[in-house]
Amino acid sequence: METKKLLIERKEGFVVATITNPPVNALGPDAVQELSELLESSREDSGVRVIVITGAGDKLFSAGADIKGFAAIQEGKGPRIDGNTVFLNVENFPKPVIAALQGSAFGGGCELAMSCHLRIISASAKIGLPEIKLGIIPGWGGTQRLPRLIGKTRALEMMLTGNPLTAAEALNYGLVNRVVPAAEVLTEAMSLAAELAKGAPLAQTAVITAVNRGLDTTTEEGINIERAGSAIVFASEDAKEGAIAFFQKRPANFSGK
Repeated sequence: METKKLLIERKEGFVVATITNPPVNALGPDAVQELSELLESSREDSGVRVIVITGAGDKLFSAGADIKGFAAIQEGKGPRIDGNTVFLNVENFPKPVIAALQGSAFGGGCELAMSCHLRIISASAKIGLPEIKLGIIPGWGGTQRLPRLIGKTRALEMMLTGNPLTAAEALNYGLVNRVVPAAEVLTEAMSLAAELAKGAPLAQTAVITAVNRGLDTTTEEGINIERAGSAIVFASEDAKEGAIAFFQKRPANFSGK
């Protein structure tokens, strides 16, 4: 796939997509469209079991949408970016997606990170939704995902003040999974991706689906969703392989079938 704003590197079992849009790695129309194309091309690619998204440089993962383009969009002259649809596709992607926050993530960059399944952040980075300071609100799912991740009270304070969290605060709030030194963020993310790439694809998809859909319904209905996924997984070749490998005391070789 030819890209302009995303640098795609294929590794064994996963890909690393680097947002390359200086000076702030803005998520303009091209970057968002290329991310959408990456998801589409990776969906049925058996050689891609995990996607890692990171940013170029060491200061910013992404500062979000291009503020310079706001006026043109408001006047109906610039292209509207369907970030909501793309980020929903990230959140519901059937394979694990990891955000490697080698730098700070603000606005749409924070919203992209929140749509990923797992987040690793640099100890020196910050993360937040400062839209209120521009007289607008998060428009790519921030008002919905942030409360689900850290709770209503903390989410409201973050969005109403526009003040970011430090990496340590983000970890304490449950917004990120791991905090590591800046130089180790991508290495840590790729190590996790390599581990996940060896996992059972059908089971991973079933977990992602059950968690995402279950959060928006009752516990009873969530259990029904889990039960349906479990039935499919138990009938798979991977389930047989997992049991055989367990008794043979060897690593399982999952094929996604």
